[in-house]
Amino acid sequence: MKATIPFIRERFEQFNAQMFGGQLPQLPIRLSHARTFVGMCTFKRRRLLGGGMENYDFKLQISTQIDLSECELEDTIIHEMIHYYIGVHQWRDTSAHGRLFRQMMN
Repeated sequence: MKATIPFIRERFEQFNAQMFGGQLPQLPIRLSHARTFVGMCTFKRRRLLGGGMENYDFKLQISTQIDLSECELEDTIIHEMIHYYIGVHQWRDTSAHGRLFRQMMN
Protein backbone atom coordinates (compact mmCIF):
# COMPACT_ATOMS: atom_id res chain seq x y z
CA MET A 1 0.00 0.00 0.00
CA LYS A 2 1.33 3.42 -0.90
CA ALA A 3 0.79 6.18 1.62
CA THR A 4 -1.60 9.02 0.79
CA ILE A 5 -2.20 12.29 2.64
CA PRO A 6 -5.91 11.50 3.30
CA PHE A 7 -5.03 8.06 4.74
CA ILE A 8 -2.30 9.50 6.97
CA ARG A 9 -4.55 12.36 8.19
CA GLU A 10 -7.41 9.96 8.93
CA ARG A 11 -5.17 7.61 10.91
CA PHE A 12 -3.44 10.54 12.64
CA GLU A 13 -6.81 11.78 13.93
CA GLN A 14 -7.88 8.27 14.94
CA PHE A 15 -4.65 7.44 16.79
CA ASN A 16 -4.45 10.90 18.34
CA ALA A 17 -7.86 10.34 19.96
CA GLN A 18 -7.21 6.70 20.92
CA MET A 19 -3.62 6.86 22.14
CA PHE A 20 -2.72 10.46 22.86
CA GLY A 21 -5.95 11.82 24.34
CA GLY A 22 -6.35 14.23 21.42
CA GLN A 23 -3.34 16.23 22.69
CA LEU A 24 -1.44 16.39 19.40
CA PRO A 25 -2.12 19.45 17.25
CA GLN A 26 -2.40 18.98 13.50
CA LEU A 27 0.91 19.27 11.72
CA PRO A 28 1.98 19.49 8.08
CA ILE A 29 2.09 16.05 6.47
CA ARG A 30 4.25 15.51 3.42
CA LEU A 31 4.86 12.56 1.17
CA SER A 32 8.49 11.85 0.36
CA HIS A 33 10.26 9.97 -2.42
CA ALA A 34 13.04 8.95 -0.03
CA ARG A 35 14.28 5.39 0.03
CA THR A 36 16.35 5.99 3.17
CA PHE A 37 13.43 6.21 5.63
CA VAL A 38 9.82 5.10 5.90
CA GLY A 39 8.65 7.87 8.21
CA MET A 40 10.19 10.89 9.86
CA CYS A 41 8.97 13.50 12.32
CA THR A 42 11.16 16.59 12.15
CA PHE A 43 11.24 19.81 14.14
CA LYS A 44 13.46 22.77 14.80
CA ARG A 45 14.86 23.89 18.16
CA ARG A 46 15.47 27.42 19.34
CA ARG A 47 16.96 28.93 22.44
CA LEU A 48 14.57 30.95 24.58
CA LEU A 49 15.49 34.22 26.29
CA GLY A 50 15.51 32.51 29.69
CA GLY A 51 18.08 30.01 28.45
CA GLY A 52 15.78 27.06 27.82
CA MET A 53 15.11 25.37 24.50
CA GLU A 54 11.87 25.08 22.55
CA ASN A 55 10.85 22.61 19.84
CA TYR A 56 8.78 24.10 17.01
CA ASP A 57 7.91 23.77 13.31
CA PHE A 58 6.98 20.08 13.42
CA LYS A 59 6.50 18.13 10.17
CA LEU A 60 5.59 14.52 9.43
CA GLN A 61 6.99 12.86 6.31
CA ILE A 62 6.07 9.42 5.01
CA SER A 63 7.85 7.80 2.07
CA THR A 64 5.86 6.58 -0.92
CA GLN A 65 8.82 4.59 -2.25
CA ILE A 66 8.45 1.69 0.18
CA ASP A 67 5.46 -0.60 -0.30
CA LEU A 68 4.02 -1.39 3.13
CA SER A 69 1.01 -3.31 4.32
CA GLU A 70 -1.75 -1.19 5.86
CA CYS A 71 -0.73 -2.45 9.30
CA GLU A 72 2.94 -1.53 8.73
CA LEU A 73 1.95 1.94 7.54
CA GLU A 74 -0.24 2.43 10.62
CA ASP A 75 2.64 1.29 12.85
CA THR A 76 4.91 3.81 11.11
CA ILE A 77 2.40 6.62 11.70
CA ILE A 78 2.13 5.69 15.40
CA HIS A 79 5.92 5.48 15.67
CA GLU A 80 6.30 9.01 14.29
CA MET A 81 3.44 10.28 16.45
CA ILE A 82 5.36 9.13 19.53
CA HIS A 83 8.33 11.21 18.39
CA TYR A 84 5.92 14.11 17.85
CA TYR A 85 4.32 13.67 21.30
CA ILE A 86 7.72 13.72 23.01
CA GLY A 87 8.74 16.80 21.01
CA VAL A 88 5.49 18.71 21.59
CA HIS A 89 5.86 18.19 25.33
CA GLN A 90 9.46 19.44 25.15
CA TRP A 91 10.70 16.26 26.84
CA ARG A 92 14.28 15.07 26.44
CA ASP A 93 15.01 11.41 25.88
CA THR A 94 18.30 9.55 26.20
CA SER A 95 18.43 9.07 22.39
CA ALA A 96 16.09 9.10 19.38
CA HIS A 97 14.66 5.75 20.48
CA GLY A 98 15.62 6.07 24.12
CA ARG A 99 14.01 5.00 27.37
CA LEU A 100 11.03 7.38 27.15
CA PHE A 101 10.30 6.45 23.53
CA ARG A 102 10.47 2.71 24.30
CA GLN A 103 8.16 3.11 27.32
CA MET A 104 5.59 4.82 25.12
CA MET A 105 5.93 2.12 22.42
CA ASN A 106 4.89 -0.48 24.96
